[in-house]
Amino acid sequence: MNVADTFAATALAQLTRVVGEQRDAITEGGAVIASALASGGMLHAYGTGHSRSVALELVARAGGLIPTNLLSIKDLVLWGDWAPESIRDPRFERETGVAQAVLGLHDVRPGDAMVIASNSGLNPAIVEMARLVRARGVPVVAVGSVVHSRSTPSPDPSGPTLFDNADVVVDTLTPPGDAVVPLADGGRACGTSTLAAVLVAQLLVASAIDDLERRGVRIPVYRSMNLTGADAPNAEAERAWAERLRPVEA
Repeated sequence: MNVADTFAATALAQLTRVVGEQRDAITEGGAVIASALASGGMLHAYGTGHSRSVALELVARAGGLIPTNLLSIKDLVLWGDWAPESIRDPRFERETGVAQAVLGLHDVRPGDAMVIASNSGLNPAIVEMARLVRARGVPVVAVGSVVHSRSTPSPDPSGPTLFDNADVVVDTLTPPGDAVVPLADGGRACGTSTLAAVLVAQLLVASAIDDLERRGVRIPVYRSMNLTGADAPNAEAERAWAERLRPVEA
């Protein structure tokens, strides 16, 4: 097979395994989210690097639950007083203190829940966030590759990974290094971590909705803003959480 066909087959096989092997963890994670929303709490989502796209899957998007907020390193510039150049280095997520600064810009409180996405689960900006919010009584659902976290030394001074600091772990089953297609020069191309984690994010939403329906609780979901007439019902539904919803930058 060529590179494209090999990647397609490998990725689809991984996604199929995630659906089957992580079903219980996804149900447990959905219950954590449902419990928070049913009691009037918020769902927060956080990720750095490419995992930020996973967090975005949970926040302010068509078909997504409305009481959701995104936490991001970019918030240090958008909502804080940090200079843009201070966060441009992709290695910034390896520095301690970053998560504490980001969290300080947000209202995360007991009764809420947080999904934290990270393929490696190793960087201090991720591990620190999990520790900090759990110390506030906020349960953490972690999404990432457990095998990768076990195969690489942690740069976090305290040693433990995101998965050691989570209440629920959903494993994306992504192999160490992420890229899955062997190349002739010995390298590898085409990563599956984002594909698998985005699937998990949507499955967590679906599982939470199932759980909420069993509880007899209705939490509205966003209609696509690109459909005629969606803006008014979205705005009406947001009013119940207006004091805590944060806008997501374009």
